[in-house]
Amino acid sequence: MKNSLNVHKFKTIIIQGGQYLEKAQFLRRKVFFKDAKKDEDEFDKFCRHIVVINRKTSEVVGTYRLLLRSVAEKAIGFYSETEFDMKDIKKNCKGELLEIGRACVDEAYRKYPIINFVWKAIFSYAKANKVKYILGCASVDHPQPQKVAEVFRFFQNKCFSSPAIRAYPLKGKSYPYAKNVKDIDERRVATLLPSLIKIYLKMGAHVCGEPVWDKVFNTADFFMILNTQKMNVSYINKLL
Repeated sequence: MKNSLNVHKFKTIIIQGGQYLEKAQFLRRKVFFKDAKKDEDEFDKFCRHIVVINRKTSEVVGTYRLLLRSVAEKAIGFYSETEFDMKDIKKNCKGELLEIGRACVDEAYRKYPIINFVWKAIFSYAKANKVKYILGCASVDHPQPQKVAEVFRFFQNKCFSSPAIRAYPLKGKSYPYAKNVKDIDERRVATLLPSLIKIYLKMGAHVCGEPVWDKVFNTADFFMILNTQKMNVSYINKLL
């Protein structure tokens, strides 16, 4: 009942430009950098943007951006290609791909199921566009070589992609994680994972290789992919 009441408090739409995109850009900057500027780049104009709006105030309280392969190939490529070599992904993952990214929810609204509204819109958009794979960069904040090494080993043990579906850090982009980590406490490492990565893994996503270092955001970014035909349907139904 609580979630159904929340639906009436918020509305979720998919946009390409306009005032709500600008509000989403301000929200992204507020969440990522804690200041009052806009977070924008050259990919924004080619993407569709999910925005969750407070009906009463018209604030954008959650956002995610979407970029289809069919659009990216005619424009400037995927954002992920600024960090990763995706040639194996694009070669071996046939059909439509959907890159998702720039996910954020206003801190004041995290008691509400905003992320659930967003995922409902993502899956609706993916279905309408016959998307087979959903992909993108997932970040570990405040990275440290030992921490990132343990997270990477956890991924290798639990959810690594097949060799045919790998993405490789571009030259000079690799994160310098500790290479000597072998044995880890998987339950402890699982607690280090950001909530968004936990959601991806519960859906059935795989990690496609070593991390890159995003020095602008100071994150270790992992390339993740979700086959929409092999998802954890029971978890997704609970999420939505």
